[in-house]
Amino acid sequence: MIPSNPINLIMSGAYISNELIAEFGPLPPAFLPLGVGRLYDKQISCLKQDTKEVIPIYITLPESFEIPCHDLQYLKEKGVTPIFIPDGLELGEAIVLAINSISAYSSSIRILHGDTVLNRLPNGLDVAAAHPEKDDYCWAAINHTNNQIDNFELIEAATERNLDRSVACGYFAFSSCSELVRSMVRSRYDFIKGLNLYNKRYPMRMEHVEDWYDFGHLQTYYHSRRMVSTSRSFNSLQITDTDVRKYSTDHFKMEAEAHWFANLPPLLLPYSARLLDKGIEGNRTFYATEYQYTPNLSELFVFSEIGKVTWKKILNSSISFLENCNKYKGNKTRDHYMNLLMGSKTISRLERYSEETGFNIERPLQFNGSNTPSLLNIAETLQTMISENSEEFSTIMHGDFHFGNILYNSRNSRISVIDPRGYVSDKDLDIYGDIRYDIAKYSHSINGLYDLIIAGRYSLTQDHDYSFFIEFEKSQQRDWLQKIFSELIIANIAANSLEIQAITISLFLSMLPLHADRPDRQAAFIANALRLFSNLESTHK
Repeated sequence: MIPSNPINLIMSGAYISNELIAEFGPLPPAFLPLGVGRLYDKQISCLKQDTKEVIPIYITLPESFEIPCHDLQYLKEKGVTPIFIPDGLELGEAIVLAINSISAYSSSIRILHGDTVLNRLPNGLDVAAAHPEKDDYCWAAINHTNNQIDNFELIEAATERNLDRSVACGYFAFSSCSELVRSMVRSRYDFIKGLNLYNKRYPMRMEHVEDWYDFGHLQTYYHSRRMVSTSRSFNSLQITDTDVRKYSTDHFKMEAEAHWFANLPPLLLPYSARLLDKGIEGNRTFYATEYQYTPNLSELFVFSEIGKVTWKKILNSSISFLENCNKYKGNKTRDHYMNLLMGSKTISRLERYSEETGFNIERPLQFNGSNTPSLLNIAETLQTMISENSEEFSTIMHGDFHFGNILYNSRNSRISVIDPRGYVSDKDLDIYGDIRYDIAKYSHSINGLYDLIIAGRYSLTQDHDYSFFIEFEKSQQRDWLQKIFSELIIANIAANSLEIQAITISLFLSMLPLHADRPDRQAAFIANALRLFSNLESTHK
């Protein structure tokens, strides 16, 4: 049970460690990416467990950090109030400043460290969450008699000690804010010493928690993150510390993906996940790849603050992968594959969407107050923009080369691809295809902002069912990345060519029936396709 009317405080007032900054840029810990959201999503849910009442939640952030508009609105909707504190404060001083700023002296308070997620919070007040030590880092050990805390002790990394002792794992509840402030001040803001002073006046107990996810260090971040996975409805993932096993009753799809990994030439192996196993378990086919402790480009694009230098390395590695794919020619023309990937397929997908939703794909639409053609008319127009050349042969194709399927290792500055398509025809396992499709999939993320839609970071307005306006948060970094991408030539193909833009837009139309469980997302895809088509028309008149 949550104590009556406690103040809830997420301590995220210092930037992440340098090792994490190298991975994600300068972020407060609660703003680290996790799945298709941020760490604070889980923390807010954690604090709101076991209550339907509105509870006051505050989050400390560095004064120099500018909250993105979407995050600011999200925090407001969740009832979370930011408290900006000067950069460089010690934890004890930051706690005192936060309590002073909200004048919470007569209240109880629950404090959750900004790099911590717990599945269940301990009950009651004057309690500290505890867990056996699990990594060789600096921790606050808990010396105790039974569950009664004797004192807290700072233990340094790489020292000889009892590795089974309990450590404080980032959650504390105090019955007296005023005494907590007094203790921190008396300890000269040393958090551990302040805890011990408080414990003398208000004896604390410890409560062991089973699931502790620590995101405060590079190693612990990836260990904790692997426990959280997202997958489409036809897939099932099992993630361990060594591998990722992907299961499905769609046997052909799993066989095709495993076949792609197994048949890559040596030149492409450094750019792909390593296939470890494949087979059948019960009524499901599976394959396993090595688990990689790296972020995907979607997380970096949507949630990180990495700089231009890192993005240039990512682009260079992505181009190297595509250029290397282009070195291996198949026996069929690339037009053969493009006709299967696009052409009538987009039309049939739109017809399926119309049948399932009742949306009239032949009705003219409106975008941002201006008239646009119907979805069917747009699809037919886009098809005419894709060139044909019977002398161009197919090359190795990933088939789903968007940011969510591309991992990036900052230690070797190289991408690694996962979840390939592995087929074009429903009957043939095939690693070949049309490289234009892979370039368009990449553009789908950079110019199409697909990952922002999946993360829900957009604003959609509809006056009626056939009128759309979509808006994305402004970002100088994304503007720069789009400009750089538009200037690229990949395998003698301009990344911003008319046909690449046409394929990119068609992808949003083609995926409409695949997201039947999310009508809001389908509307966003339509609005975004109209946005891109309007831009295409204005630049190619």
